[in-house]
Amino acid sequence: MRGIILLKLPEVFPCRIIKRINRFTVRISIGRKVTKASLNNTGRLEELLLYNASGYCLRGRGKLPYRLFAISGEKLASVIDTRMQAEAFEVALARSLIPIFRSYRLARRNIRVGSSIIDYKLEGKNELVVELKSAVLRLNDLGGYPDCPTERGRRQIEDLINYARSGGNSAIFFVTSLEGVRGITPNITADPQLYLLMEKASRAGVRMRGMNILFDPKRRNIILSNPDLPVVF
Repeated sequence: MRGIILLKLPEVFPCRIIKRINRFTVRISIGRKVTKASLNNTGRLEELLLYNASGYCLRGRGKLPYRLFAISGEKLASVIDTRMQAEAFEVALARSLIPIFRSYRLARRNIRVGSSIIDYKLEGKNELVVELKSAVLRLNDLGGYPDCPTERGRRQIEDLINYARSGGNSAIFFVTSLEGVRGITPNITADPQLYLLMEKASRAGVRMRGMNILFDPKRRNIILSNPDLPVVF
C-alpha cells in the first residue's frame, strides 16, 4: 500500500476512452457498450484523454450515466476529476495531513476576493484564503499548471496578489495526480502571462505548495502519495 487512504470508492467501472466530445463530455466504452461520461475538468488533458486509454468511472448523477474520474498510469491512475481532487484536499486538510495547513481548519467555501471567487477560507493562527488548482499535465518530473491559457486563473492570481499586498494571507495550492513527480511548475508554454503572475505572486507573499494524489484501482482508494510538493519556477 502506497500513501495514506483519503477516499474509498464503493463502485468503480473500468472503461476505455474513445474521444472527448466537448469540455464536459467524453465518449467511452464499458465492455462492448459505447456510452458517454461527464468530465469535471475544463483543461485540455490532451496527454491523458488519448484514444483507447484505460479510465475509471463512477455512476453518473445527472443526465449522463457515468462520471469519468481517473486515467490509468503505469501502476496507479491519475485523478482528473477536479471535484474529487477538492474532496481529497478537504479530507487531507481535516486530518492535518498537509504540512503547510496543519494549524488550519476549513471555515468557508467560495470566498470573494476582489473580482474573483476563491475556493476556501481557512482559520487558524490567522485567516488564510486558498485557491485550489489542478496540475495534471506532466512536464518531465513535474506536474504542470495550466495546460491551456486561462483568463480566469490570471484574474484570480492578480486578486490574490492584491489581497496579499493589502495585508491578507493567501495561498495557491496545487493538486497533481501523476506518478513520480517531485513538484509543481507553472507552464510558461501554455500561458506566459500566468507564469509571470505566479512569480509576482510569490514575491508578494502568496504561499504556493502542492500535493500528489493517486487512484489505486485494485483497492478502489484515492491515496495521498505526497502531501508537500514544492512549486518550482
